[in-house]
Amino acid sequence: MKNNSKKIYSLAFVLVSGLLQAQEPFTDDVQDVPVNDYLPLLFITAIGIGYFVIKKFQIKEQ
Repeated sequence: MKNNSKKIYSLAFVLVSGLLQAQEPFTDDVQDVPVNDYLPLLFITAIGIGYFVIKKFQIKEQ
């Protein structure tokens, strides 16, 4: 009896969670905004600055 009710509640949970996550398709194109061309340069600069700052602190600790 306990196992049967567990299966029923599990099935109800799966069905309800599927309904909650249902989403209507978008009719508008979401790629209207161009990607900023400076982002790759920004990431490379941030990695470089982070590398030199970490290297500087490692030299001070020794």
